Amino acid sequence: MSLVRRPGLTGELRARRVLRHLAAAAPFELDQFRACLQRHSGRPVHLVPASLPAGSPSGVCCRTASADYLYYEGRTSPFHQAHILVCLAAYVIVDGEPQPWVDTRLIPDVSPQLAKLMLGAVDCAPLGDQDAEAFAVRALDRAGVLACPPSVARWFLQQLGPLHAALLQAVPGAAQHTGHLAPGPARVRLHRHVVEIRDTALALRPYRTQRAAADAAAVARAAGLAGEPYAACVEAGALAAAITARKTGPLRVSQPEDIRWRLPYEPRPDLRSEAGWLARVSRAFTRLTPMAVQPETRWPHGSHEAGAPSASEDGT
Repeated sequence: MSLVRRPGLTGELRARRVLRHLAAAAPFELDQFRACLQRHSGRPVHLVPASLPAGSPSGVCCRTASADYLYYEGRTSPFHQAHILVCLAAYVIVDGEPQPWVDTRLIPDVSPQLAKLMLGAVDCAPLGDQDAEAFAVRALDRAGVLACPPSVARWFLQQLGPLHAALLQAVPGAAQHTGHLAPGPARVRLHRHVVEIRDTALALRPYRTQRAAADAAAVARAAGLAGEPYAACVEAGALAAAITARKTGPLRVSQPEDIRWRLPYEPRPDLRSEAGWLARVSRAFTRLTPMAVQPETRWPHGSHEAGAPSASEDGT
C-alpha cells in the first residue's frame, strides 16, 4: 500500500499508528472510531449518515478549514458502513495537515468557483481509490472485523457465487478493479465479494419497489418461512425483481420499497455475520431464479454459528 503523501511524518506511519488503535478498539463502534480519528488528526471529525443518490459513491469526504465531514450511506448494512468509513478515514489520516477539499460527486451541480466561496480554499480529489481500499482491508483485519477461518471463508465464497455473479452482470461498474493484486487470503477475497454485493445492491435501489417486495413476501409466506429464512427470501425476491427491471428498460417512477422490515435482521458489523446473511440470501436467490444450482457441499466445522442455517430452517 503506497500512502505517503508528504514529507515529515509519512502517511504510512500515521496509518500504522491508527491501525494499532483501531485494533485495540475492536469490535468496530462508531463512537470509538470517531474518537480515534479525532485523536490522530487533531481536529473535529463528523460522521454523517446520508441517503446518497443512486450511482454516486457510497461515501464521500469533505475536508474544510475547521473540520472533516465523512458522509456514509445510511441504508446499507453495518459491516458495509464500517468499510465505507474506514476507506474515507484513509484520507483524513494520510493527508495529515488539513488541505480542505470536497469530493466533486457530493456537489455535482456546484462549480469549483462557488465551492471555494462556500468552503474556502478547496482542492477537489476523487475518493475510493485503491490505496483507501487497501487501508480499509488492513484496518478492519487488524481490528478483528474480518476474522473468519479459511475453510468457512471458502465455503461462503462458494455460497455467494450465484448472487455475486448475477449482481455484477447487472451492474458491471460495481466490480472492484483488483486484477493487479494478489488473490490474498480467503477472508480478504470474501471481504471483496461482500463489498461488491453491497455496492451493487445500492446501485439497484432505484429499481426496487414496494410491490416487488410484497410479491416476494407472499412467496415466502406461502412456503411457510419465518424469521431469517423469510427475510432472506424477501430480500432475494426484491433483488431478482430489481435486476429484471434494470434489464427491461428505463427506470419507471413507482412506489419505493419500505426497507424498515429488514432492520431486525441486519447482521452484526463483522465479516462472518455479514457473509452468513448474504449466503442465506444467495441460496434463496438461486431457488428463485433459473440459475445453475451450486453442487452440494458439506458444512464446514463451526459454520452454524457463522450464520449458516440448519436444514430445517433452510428448507433444503
